[in-house]
Amino acid sequence: MVTCAVFLRLSCMLQLAFLLLTAGFYTYVIEIHSSQQLCRRGVCLVLMMMFVVAVLYNSRQLEAMARLDFLWRLQAAKEVEDMKEQREYNECLLLNILPAHVAQHFLERDTYNEELYAQSYQRVGVLFASLPGFSDFYEQKELIHQHVECLRLLNHIISDFDELLDECYFQEVEKIKTIGSSYMAASGLSPDRQECEDAWHHLSELVLFALAMEETLRQINTQTGNQFQLRVGVAHGPVIAGVIGATKPQYDIWGATVNMASRMESTGVDGRIQVPESTSCILLERGFLRQLRGDIYVKGISERHGKVRTFLVSNRDERSSFVERGAGRGFSMNRNTLGAVVYSLVQARKREKLREQNGGFHLVEAS
Repeated sequence: MVTCAVFLRLSCMLQLAFLLLTAGFYTYVIEIHSSQQLCRRGVCLVLMMMFVVAVLYNSRQLEAMARLDFLWRLQAAKEVEDMKEQREYNECLLLNILPAHVAQHFLERDTYNEELYAQSYQRVGVLFASLPGFSDFYEQKELIHQHVECLRLLNHIISDFDELLDECYFQEVEKIKTIGSSYMAASGLSPDRQECEDAWHHLSELVLFALAMEETLRQINTQTGNQFQLRVGVAHGPVIAGVIGATKPQYDIWGATVNMASRMESTGVDGRIQVPESTSCILLERGFLRQLRGDIYVKGISERHGKVRTFLVSNRDERSSFVERGAGRGFSMNRNTLGAVVYSLVQARKREKLREQNGGFHLVEAS
């Protein structure tokens, strides 16, 4: 058995040489030392050659099959590797479209399960932020055929807002969507964190995210020479979250809380964050400052409950009086301190990525 296994592992030329050597030796022995008449007539030689040809043909077939099997294995391994890369790429795309826990739900579910995904949350913060006057700015640029530059600027602004979400400060903040120049985000949508000790800690993160957005926009204005201001509205309460659509699924949230946040933004003040009274009370307990805006009419809510009392929320470091009261706790005098810190961290990360792409060298742009 071992001899046969070794023989079958030999190449076709070696097998042929071995078989010819064996046939020659056998023929020599039979023709010289055998006295049988059949062998003297060369029949044994013919039979031996037929045996050699049969064995050689079988060996050639086995070798061809072994080569094909090897190639098939290589192809299968490559296809499996391509499938893994494609799956990772698809998962990355899915994570860019859906929150992590929602994407995991769709990755783990049964292929034939077409049940609608929907989740109810009781403690969620909702943020709407817009750039007032951007539509007029676009129309002016369009008249002088610079609408592409206008869209490039908007992409720059939205992309910088998105990069803020990569920071550890805003782990519980989730981008929902953009509508034109409006940006929608929410906090408290992770089921794993719904039962934490501080149920509204994520609301503080959401307001800090809005302050970081203001600082980011301020830096972009400095670079581009524009004067855009961010108008922000925030509200809190229950929402329904779900994924709708078959070919282009979209994660979205619905409810009175979303409507309230949207109205807080649309009726707000440029460069400020407007919230309803109930939301301001939660933020006040966490060190933020509030300023009474007044009672405003909110479509969809004031018809049933009357006008809504709203407040303008400011950073805990904005007013010197608050700084003086909190001097023992080490508060800074800088406006939007956390926003500036987060923006600097994002810029540092960009420089580090650029340095890696340039082989460790830092390129300085010529002015």
